[in-house]
Amino acid sequence: MAVARVLREAVAEGEIEHVPGAQPGAFPEVAARLTRAARCPIVPRSATGGGRRVRVLMVVPRFGPAIVGGAETLVRGLALNAGDVAGTVEVATTCAVDHQTWANVLPPGETEVDGILVRRFPVAQRDRRRHARLHGRLMGGGALSYLEQQELMATSVWSDGLQRFLDREGGGYDLVIAAPYLFGVSFWAAQAWPERTVFIPCLHDEPYAHLDVVRTVVGSVRGCIFNSPGEERLARRLFRVREGGVVGAGLTPPQEPPARRFAEPRRLGAYVLYAGRIEEGKRVDVAADYVARYRRERRSELRLVMIGAGSWRPAPRRADAVEVVGYVDEEDRRAAYAEAVALVNPSELESLSLVLLEAWQEGTPALVAAGSEVMREHCRRSGGGIPFGSYEQFAAALDRLQADPGAARAMGEAGREYVLREYSWPAVRERFAEVLGRLARTAQGAR
Repeated sequence: MAVARVLREAVAEGEIEHVPGAQPGAFPEVAARLTRAARCPIVPRSATGGGRRVRVLMVVPRFGPAIVGGAETLVRGLALNAGDVAGTVEVATTCAVDHQTWANVLPPGETEVDGILVRRFPVAQRDRRRHARLHGRLMGGGALSYLEQQELMATSVWSDGLQRFLDREGGGYDLVIAAPYLFGVSFWAAQAWPERTVFIPCLHDEPYAHLDVVRTVVGSVRGCIFNSPGEERLARRLFRVREGGVVGAGLTPPQEPPARRFAEPRRLGAYVLYAGRIEEGKRVDVAADYVARYRRERRSELRLVMIGAGSWRPAPRRADAVEVVGYVDEEDRRAAYAEAVALVNPSELESLSLVLLEAWQEGTPALVAAGSEVMREHCRRSGGGIPFGSYEQFAAALDRLQADPGAARAMGEAGREYVLREYSWPAVRERFAEVLGRLARTAQGAR
C-alpha cells in the first residue's frame, strides 16, 4: 500500500508522469520515497481477540455467477461452501465484469449474491498504456527494475475504494483471503493486513511469478491456499511460503445425465471440446492448428468446438476445423462435455484446471498439455487423460481414443472416480477446514 500511495501521490502532484526505472536521478525525492516504502516492513496492526466464529473476507477482482475465469469460479465456490467451515464469509470486489476492459458495469455498494454479502467498489483510473508497455516487456522476456516492478503493479487493475475499505475495516476480519496474486486488487490488498492475509495465488510458472515484488509480498503474508500439489511445489520453489496447504475447488457430482443434447441442435458431428477463456494465452491457437492438421492428414470430419468467453477466432484456413460456440449455460456445458470425444486443454498455465475436472465428472477422457505439471499429475494420479507435448503425440492419443471407445470410456470413468474422491465438496471442505483453522489460529496468535 505504501508504494502505491507514493506513486499515485507523485503522479497527482505532477512530480512524475511515470517511474523511469533506468533514470532514478530524474526524480530523486520520489525515488527516495519509493525506496523507503519498498524496504520498510509493514507492521501488523492489532485486532480483537478470539472467542468467536472465524470471520473471513474474500478479495477478488471480479465476482458473480456469470463471471468466466478459473480464480473467480474457485473463490465463488469456496465462498458459497465455506459457511460451515469459516462461520461468516463476505466478499470485496470491483464493479467490473470483463477482464479485458475492466469497465465499471455493476453498481457499487453492498449487495447479496447467493446469500453472501458482497461489497463492490469502482475500478480506479490508471495508466493503462504504461502498464501495457511494462507488461509487454516482461512477457517478452525483458527485465524490469525493482521500481518498474512496483510501477507495473501500481498501474494494474486496482480500486482505491476497496483499498480504503480494507485499511479501515480489515482489522475486523480474522482472515483476508486474496486471489489471484497477479492483479493489483489482490497484490495491494495483501499488504493492508499481511499478518492475517492468505493468498490463493492460482500460480503458474510465468514471468510475473519471478518478480522480486511478488516474492516480497507472498513472503510477507500469513500463508497460501493452493489448488494442487503441483502448484504448492512451484510456490515453495519460488517463494518463502510461511504456512498453508492444498485445498482445491469442490464439485457437486451430477445425479442425472445432462437433460439436453448439445451436438444435435447445432448440427455438429464428432468433436473434441475446448472449454474456458478463448484466448491465445490459453494456447487455443495450438489446439486449432493440431485439429486442422489432424483433419487433413486423417481425412477426418472431427472438429474442435470451443465454449466460453473470449475474442480469439480462427483464421479462415482453420474455419472448417473450429466451431466457436461461445458462452453456454450449465446444462449445455454439461452436455458439451458428455458428448465430446475428449476434452482438449492445451494451456500450460494451470494451477488446477476446473474444466478438466468438470469433463471427468461427465465421464469424458482428456488430452492435456504436457507442459502443465499440474495436469500431468492429475492424469498420472487418475488415469483419466493423456498428456501431449507435440502434434504427433496429440494425433496418436486421438487415434487411440477413437479406435477403442471402450478404453476411452474406461479412461473417462477413471477421471470421474478421481474427481469424486479428491474434489467432491466433502473432501474439499475437510481440507479447507484444516488449512483455514490452522491459519486463523496462527494469525490470532500473531496479533
